[in-house]
Amino acid sequence: MERANHHAPEETTQQSVAPLGVSEQHELTEATLAHIEKMSLYVSDHSGEAIRPPPGCPAEGLFGRIRVGSRNSTLALIQANHVVAALFKTHHGFSFPVSTHSVKGDANKTAPFLKLASEVGKTDANAAKSLWTMELEDKLLDGDLDIIVHCLKDMPTVLPEGCLIGCIPQRADPTDAFVVKNGLPYKSLQDLPAGAVVGTSSVRRTAQLKHYYPHLEVQECRGNVDSRLRKLDAEDSPYSAIVVATAGLVRLNREHRITARLTAPTYLHAVGQGALGIEIRSNDADTLRIISAIDHRPSRLACLAERSLLRYLQGGCSAPIAVQSSFRSASSEPNGGVEGTSNGASNSISKGISNGIFNGISNGISNGASNGISNGTSNGTSNHTETDEREHNSGILELVGTILHPKGGIEIRARHSALVGSDADAEGLGVTVAEKMLALGAGALLKLIDELQHVFGPPKAGVANGVPVGNTKTLT
Repeated sequence: MERANHHAPEETTQQSVAPLGVSEQHELTEATLAHIEKMSLYVSDHSGEAIRPPPGCPAEGLFGRIRVGSRNSTLALIQANHVVAALFKTHHGFSFPVSTHSVKGDANKTAPFLKLASEVGKTDANAAKSLWTMELEDKLLDGDLDIIVHCLKDMPTVLPEGCLIGCIPQRADPTDAFVVKNGLPYKSLQDLPAGAVVGTSSVRRTAQLKHYYPHLEVQECRGNVDSRLRKLDAEDSPYSAIVVATAGLVRLNREHRITARLTAPTYLHAVGQGALGIEIRSNDADTLRIISAIDHRPSRLACLAERSLLRYLQGGCSAPIAVQSSFRSASSEPNGGVEGTSNGASNSISKGISNGIFNGISNGISNGASNGISNGTSNGTSNHTETDEREHNSGILELVGTILHPKGGIEIRARHSALVGSDADAEGLGVTVAEKMLALGAGALLKLIDELQHVFGPPKAGVANGVPVGNTKTLT
């Protein structure tokens, strides 16, 4: 396939611009939804052919072209169109044709993710996440695409050789949303009666729900956002509520369905949740220059720190690991911020530590080292090209990381904050928090989780490898 022309016409300035406004996003989503069926039919009838720019766009032949790849779903296409609209605002000399592609993770809605990953030869910590990226990355490396728009939380923390995250636009709300079945009066998870069923497809959400709301029953609920809402509202539905990503509901203009947002300090979100990752070829400097205009530095630094923590722990999406990050500009700090602030109250092991309960998984941990887990530093440095604006763009980044037993009952949590001015600084913060978690016993807990996951099924309720779970006592 002929390589896209990135050089005509020449761009004269490269300035970061504000992201799309709320009304712009809403109108764009409505326009996309209005045409989604027609576009999907077109794509299925013209396999591999890009969707052309909308009516009114100047002739494509006069423009440079950046070919955009997306998963074949309504939400993915909306996200790709948001990115394209933002890029077109900054680069009127280019067109951005979008094509959608099927991926392994969307093809099978019933098999466990790790089982699907093993079928395609993926067995490491990134195995399950690669189910949503492999096919698109193959097309990127073959030169059929120039950029891929991903949900960042779906991207493996170690990318294939030749690929990098070129930019991270401004992050949407990273929280999870509590959504109650239509007609039910409940306003929070605490309001649900004992035995009420909450649906989710995430091991992280399941672990947090079982840990903090042990009176509830958690059942799997897979599918895209709209299909989960239909399952929830069905007359014969077993669910009283579901938990899904807030950002997905907002991007689909389903914000009115949010009953409550689940927030820190109790309930943490997935690594990269709410953010989009724009993946490019690592040797494509022209495309990197073009997309850098929509990069949002605070979002990128926070997300790189989160991804570094997950990579260091070798967690992937099969481990119940959650995070919370916040960035404050150094210029807003009275003394420019304090690097490396932490205290004894920042680190905790909660639920099930006293009376030797935790000893079953903490044996062999000493001097901050952990049995059964390596440092996980492969590809640990940022793929993003550093800028020369480190001091101007520095700030205080705080990162909280937690890992839970899949059935609840045990949680290990650590936090750290530091002055960061570069991608490497942010990733260093992620490693620091991961090391604190390992010192508290996260390595042994990860080993236990890995042993449970290898049977492709949930652990038996009540006991896991001799460790009682479900204790509601919390120690800090």
